[in-house]
Amino acid sequence: MRKRELDKFEKLLLELKKELVEELEKFERESLSINVRERLGQVSAFRTHPADMSSVTDEQERSITIAEHQRMFIDAIDAALFRIIQGTYGKCLVCGEAIENERLKAIPYAENCLNCQEKLEKNGLAV
Repeated sequence: MRKRELDKFEKLLLELKKELVEELEKFERESLSINVRERLGQVSAFRTHPADMSSVTDEQERSITIAEHQRMFIDAIDAALFRIIQGTYGKCLVCGEAIENERLKAIPYAENCLNCQEKLEKNGLAV
């Protein structure tokens, strides 16, 4: 891959990471920082109906899951940025062949070519 293309993908990855980090920080401030009592608007959690507590617990679990997914994307972007530094960005981690440019434009943190990714997913080894 040419230097100009690498620079373009690096810029894209850095912008995407910045967006995700900002979204995650905002999400954590707004969603994860509110405790159970504040969500229920009551002084004591012990007076709360169990069904209400279940709803709040479900909401908190969803919030945690969303935050974990955001962190996974950030980690994938960091790995792609590291591959740029190593000089291996754009090469499939499985077969070593070049990852299609269209795939990298759609998923700039892609680790594998489409063919290898499909095989991994088919065998339950990747998401």
